[in-house]
Amino acid sequence: MRFSRRVSLLALVAVAAAGGLTGCAADTGPKTVLTTVKTSVGETVADADGRAVYLYTEDEQGAGKSSCDAACLASWPAVTTDSTDPQGDGIDAKIGEIPADGGGYQLTLDGWPLYYFDGDTAPKMIKGQGIGGVWWLLTPDGQRITDIGR
Repeated sequence: MRFSRRVSLLALVAVAAAGGLTGCAADTGPKTVLTTVKTSVGETVADADGRAVYLYTEDEQGAGKSSCDAACLASWPAVTTDSTDPQGDGIDAKIGEIPADGGGYQLTLDGWPLYYFDGDTAPKMIKGQGIGGVWWLLTPDGQRITDIGR
């Protein structure tokens, strides 16, 4: 009996790898990728796990590309998704995506590319707020928050 189940499982894996199963393609449909969290500066936009996201004022809103280069991305990684129809919970601003360096999509909010701060190591942390006068949290309606709140 064990041998039969093992063979069946191996056969199933082989069929899936050969593309013989339908409905097993990568999910690129709507996904809740952004939400809101309460922080010391008020209600802010975060990813689905509660990690704060930021805009970079050196980007051009609506330009369809990020101006954060490789050195910048080392500390400010892009917020990415595989979904071509990203959704938000409690977000009033338009959620979109632009091509991300290395593949996939970088999320945008009202045309602003979104980033994480590598110093935020847990949900609701906002250590990146206001750094260099160019990194800012966002409200659910897509407005920049300029209160430092620390």
